[in-house]
Amino acid sequence: MPYVLQELPEHGEPMTLGEPVHDIIVAKVIASRRAVRTQRVTIVTDDATGKEVARFDPTVSEPKASVTRMRADAVIPAKSESDSGISIKKSG
Repeated sequence: MPYVLQELPEHGEPMTLGEPVHDIIVAKVIASRRAVRTQRVTIVTDDATGKEVARFDPTVSEPKASVTRMRADAVIPAKSESDSGISIKKSG
C-alpha cells in the first residue's frame, strides 16, 4: 500500500513530496527527518484512502511515547542506609 508524504506550509495548500513510498516505516522515517530539517509539519497519508497516518510537527516538543512509557514503568525505590541502590522489578 503506497503512502504519500506531504509538507504543510504556513499558508497555502499542502505540497506532495516525491513519489509514494510503499513501506510505512520508511515513510515515517523520511517524514520525521524532513520535518526536523525543514522545520515544517510533514504528514504521511494513505494514498488509497487519503487518510492521515502520521504527522510530524517539529515545533511540538513532546517526549516520544516509548520514553514516556519507559519512565512510567521504572521502579524508583525509597532508599535507606542499608539499601545498595539495586532494585529488581518483577513482571507478572
